[in-house]
Amino acid sequence: MLKNVLETLEKNRIFRRKVEHIETLNERQAQYGEVKDLPLSLQKYLQDSRIKLYQHQVEATELIRDGENVLITTPTASGKTLAFNLAIVETLSQDKEATALYIYPAKALANDQLNVLKHLESSCGLDFKPNIYDGDTPKNIRPWIKENSRLILTNPYMLHLIMGWHHQWSSFYRNLKYVVIDEAHHYRGVFGSNVAFLIRRLRRICNHYGSYPQFILSSATLANPDEFSHNLVGMSFQEVNQDTSPSGKKHFILYNPFAKWGDLSTHQETKNLFQLMVTNDLQTLCFTVSRKMAEIIAMWTKRELNETKPDLVNRITAYRSGYLAQERRKIEKGLKTGSLVGVTCTNALELGLDIGSLDSVIISGYPGTMISTWQQAGRAGRAENESLVIMVAFENALDQYLMKHPEFLFHKSHENAVIDLQNKKITQGHLMCAIKELPLTVDDFEKYFEADYDTL
Repeated sequence: MLKNVLETLEKNRIFRRKVEHIETLNERQAQYGEVKDLPLSLQKYLQDSRIKLYQHQVEATELIRDGENVLITTPTASGKTLAFNLAIVETLSQDKEATALYIYPAKALANDQLNVLKHLESSCGLDFKPNIYDGDTPKNIRPWIKENSRLILTNPYMLHLIMGWHHQWSSFYRNLKYVVIDEAHHYRGVFGSNVAFLIRRLRRICNHYGSYPQFILSSATLANPDEFSHNLVGMSFQEVNQDTSPSGKKHFILYNPFAKWGDLSTHQETKNLFQLMVTNDLQTLCFTVSRKMAEIIAMWTKRELNETKPDLVNRITAYRSGYLAQERRKIEKGLKTGSLVGVTCTNALELGLDIGSLDSVIISGYPGTMISTWQQAGRAGRAENESLVIMVAFENALDQYLMKHPEFLFHKSHENAVIDLQNKKITQGHLMCAIKELPLTVDDFEKYFEADYDTL
């Protein structure tokens, strides 16, 4: 159990000398609220599911109801999805023509949320036919989805492809009320700059068909939420950032294999810590630096457990991109149900897949950003139970700096999420796409693309 693991790390000579810092994050009590005048079907869904809404979910729902563009920046597993689903499903139930578009950075996320939406639809006795439309969607059902689905889940790549054929989606665009961009912090840098122009092209097409949809962003905590949301979409947003979900005490350990003297590599130390967790019955997610290391650490752990605790061998696996979809779903289900006690993975599980909350997380090497670090750490913590996060350092200068300066991790703000709207090459590429989609006027340059016609 967790108490045994903490005692081992603090008292066992092998581990103790490598523990650089222990930060204890205090528990937080839940703050509940109530959305007034919800349709009876949604009230029944919440009651049957035994869901009590947190105050930040109520706040987000009310802002969406009021017609605001909303940015939700509460931590992992705080219920962001339900916060916007309630308001959107309410509108879809009242307006039989209304449509909604959900944009996800990964197919796995879209598949995960489709199951949630289908359950919500059937539980409420509604009929808005949620469907995924991406590269994996069979061609023979695509025309049916275009004509019948009122809630489409897709990704930026597919959205880019279908916008050139917007006339085939005229009814969907004409009635579009909401655009949800989940895991929005993912859209930064060059990729984010491209997506920012993609969203501007989407707004332009919607306006052409007479719709002016609300935008809802769900994101990790950011240092520049106002600037980021405006740069990504080109509109102003109301932010919901106070997490009112419950959280147990969390112990965050900085573990340095190279403190004093280092006789084992970071990967070997990660394996030892992973083995310590699973043998103490802590359901653990171990983030590694590569697909190869995810497989190797799982293999090393299984080999040793085969000698000491063979009953655990089949409860440990790796998770990475490249697996078949059904294999990934099986692993995700195993984490959620508890049949798996340990999973080594890449940052593929950093995104908000519904795998439940775990007892502990190991982060093998600094992920490179504060955003990713806290997304991964946020996977640990079951409601009000205690949890453990261990970051294992590499020998490089950045990791070693963090080991010696823990205040950087625990008392500094997260990074800015940067989007460059002045990149000429990106701007010109998207303007050519925009011209193909609809005739481009001089006014469109400033209204949608915030670009100067003469300069370009």
